[in-house]
Amino acid sequence: MRVLRGSLCLFVIGAVLGCGGRGLKDGPSASGSAVPSPATSAAQPGSGGELSNDNTIVVDAGGTTPSVNVIVTPSAATENAMALGKMADGFAANTGTIVHTASTNTIVLFGPGLSGNMSVMLSGPRDIGVSNIRSVQAKDGTPGLAFDAVIGSSTAVGARTVYLKAANSDITAFAGGLEVQP
Repeated sequence: MRVLRGSLCLFVIGAVLGCGGRGLKDGPSASGSAVPSPATSAAQPGSGGELSNDNTIVVDAGGTTPSVNVIVTPSAATENAMALGKMADGFAANTGTIVHTASTNTIVLFGPGLSGNMSVMLSGPRDIGVSNIRSVQAKDGTPGLAFDAVIGSSTAVGARTVYLKAANSDITAFAGGLEVQP
C-alpha cells in the first residue's frame, strides 16, 4: 500500500511538472481579467504542431484586428422565439405548453422577427404533423406565427423543441416548449 501511494504521488507530481507552460497566459488588462493577446504568427495547417493560446485572436463585431484578415459582422436578423402556447388557451408563455396524444392543436409562438414566412421543424421522431403556418400578432403587438399540429394516438410522449427557420436561413428555437403527454 505504501509503494502504491508513493508511486501515485510521483505520478501526480510528474504530471503537474510536465504541464508547466501549457496553461493559459494572463495578459495585462485594465479590468484585471485575463485576456489572450492577438497572435503574431500561427502554425501552418497540417503541420501537426501543438495548439496553444498563442494562436488566439480576439475580435469584436464591427471591429478590426491588425495584421489579421478576419471580418465579424453583426447579426442581421432579430428572430427570437420568446413565448409558446396554444391558441385555444388564449395565451403563450416562456415555459411552453402541453399537448395531448390523439389531438389537433393550433400552436402559437411570439417574439421579434417571427412570421408565417418561416418554416417549422420539431425535434424528436417525425410523428407530429405540422401545417397551415401563418402570421399572427399578440394583443401587445408582438409578431408571431401559428401552425396546426396533429398529434396522433401513437405519438411519442416527451418535450419537443420547436425550430423556426427564416428565409435567410437564420434559426431560432424554443427548447422543449412543446410537451406531448398522454
